[in-house]
Amino acid sequence: MEEIAGASNQTVDLLRHVAKIANGDLQPRDIEAVRRLLLDCFVVSLWGSTRPAARELAQWSARFAGTGSSWVLGGKWRAEPSVAALVFGTAGHSYELDDTHDETASHPGCVVIPAALAVGAATGASQAELFRAIAAGYEAMALIGCAAGGMDTVHNGFHPTSVFGSFGAATACLSLYAFEQRKPVDEEMLATAWGHALSQACGSMPFSVESRGGEVKRLHAGLGARNGVLAAQFAQLPAMTAPHRSVDGTYGVAGMFGGAPRQVTPGEEFQIHVISLKPYSCCRLFHSTIDALARITDDFSVATDDIADILITGPRLIADQHMTPARSTMTAQYSCPYVVGATLAYGPTRYDVYGEDFLDDPAILDIAAKVRFEIDAELERRYYPKQFATSATIRFNDGTTRTAMVVDSVGTTRNPMSRAQILAKGDGLALRGDLPSGAALADAIWDDSRDAAALLAAVTGNAA
Repeated sequence: MEEIAGASNQTVDLLRHVAKIANGDLQPRDIEAVRRLLLDCFVVSLWGSTRPAARELAQWSARFAGTGSSWVLGGKWRAEPSVAALVFGTAGHSYELDDTHDETASHPGCVVIPAALAVGAATGASQAELFRAIAAGYEAMALIGCAAGGMDTVHNGFHPTSVFGSFGAATACLSLYAFEQRKPVDEEMLATAWGHALSQACGSMPFSVESRGGEVKRLHAGLGARNGVLAAQFAQLPAMTAPHRSVDGTYGVAGMFGGAPRQVTPGEEFQIHVISLKPYSCCRLFHSTIDALARITDDFSVATDDIADILITGPRLIADQHMTPARSTMTAQYSCPYVVGATLAYGPTRYDVYGEDFLDDPAILDIAAKVRFEIDAELERRYYPKQFATSATIRFNDGTTRTAMVVDSVGTTRNPMSRAQILAKGDGLALRGDLPSGAALADAIWDDSRDAAALLAAVTGNAA
C-alpha cells in the first residue's frame, strides 16, 4: 500500500491493522467474544431504555420516523441510522452497566454496537459482516484511545467514551458500507472517516464534578455513535475531504484531547478480548470496592446497625471526583459514599437503588455518612491503566475491624463474568414493561441465521 497522504506512521500503522481485521475472518474465539459483548450490550441497553432521559430521547426521535430502515430502541418506528444509533447508544450508557476498556477508561459497547447495528440493518449486513465490523470498531476505539491516553483525556476535561467512540463507530460503519458495495475496507477512505470523526469528537466532563445535570453523560455515548455513522457517510463524499493525521498529528486526537502521543503496537489478541463487563450498576472504579465489602461482610450477611465506620482507600481520582453527594442517579452511581451505602443496605445487584426514589433513603444515607476515603499510594500505583484496585475497612461497634483489598473485581478479564452472569443482569427486565428477556436475546445472538437487521429487531422488540 502507498503511504496515505499526509498521515504519520502511527496513524498509518493503526489504519492498516484495523482494516486488516475488518477485511479478514474472525476465529471462533473472536466470534464468541463478540456474541458475549452483544448480549451484554443488549441487556444493558434495555435497562437503560427504561430511564426517563432515554425514554424522552426515544420519543424525540419520532420526528424522524420513516427516514430510514433502522428500528429505534424504545420506539415502534424506523429511522435513518444516525438517529437510531443516537437513541440506542444513549440508552446503552444510561445506567452505568456498560462494558469498559480499562486502559482507555472508555465504554466501547454503547458506542460501537449501536452504530454498527443501525448501519448493518440499513445495508443488509450478514451476521459475519456485522461481527467483523464490531471487532474492527472495538480495535480502533481502544488503540486510538491508548495512543491518546484515556486518563489524560479525562484530566483535560473530555469524556473518552464519546471522543474515542466516534472513531470506533466510524470504523464499524465504514466497514459495513464497504461490505454493502462488495468491496474491502479501503485504508484511505478509513483515514478520511477518522478525520471526520476527529472533527466531530465531543463530550466534556463537568458531569463528574457537579451535583446536578449529569444525564448529559448518557448522551455522550449516543453522540459518539451518531457521529461515527455520519463520519462514515461523509467519508464516501469525494468532495468532502478530511485531514488524515487524526491520531498523532499536531492537531490529532492525542494533541487535542489527550497527552503526548503514545506509541501503540497492536498485539495478536484483539481488543474485544480485553474488555471488562459490569455486574454492578455504578462507576467501574467501585466494583472492586463492592467485592471487598462482600468479603468483609460474608456476602452482606452482617447487620448494618453493627457498623461504626467505613474507610475506603484507593487512587486519588476518588477524592477528586467521587466523594460528591448523590443528588441524581448519575451522581449516585459516581458517589463513593452512596455506592457503599446502597450496597450494604440492599446488596450489590439492586439496580433500582440508584433511581430517584432512593436518593433520600435513610438506610442508604445513614451508612453513606460513615464512609471516609484516604488515598493509598500503592493502590494509586496499581490503578491506571491496568487495574482498578481499592480496599475497604469496616470498624464495628464492638471495636473489631475487618479489611479486604480487591485488585481484579468480578467482570475484569482476569476474573471474567460467565454467560449465566451476563444473563443475570437481565433478570427483572420483563417486569419493566414490554422488553425482551435476556434468554430470548441470547437465543437470537447465538443463532447463526440472524443478520444485523434481525438482531436489531430482536433487541428493539420489533419484527425483522
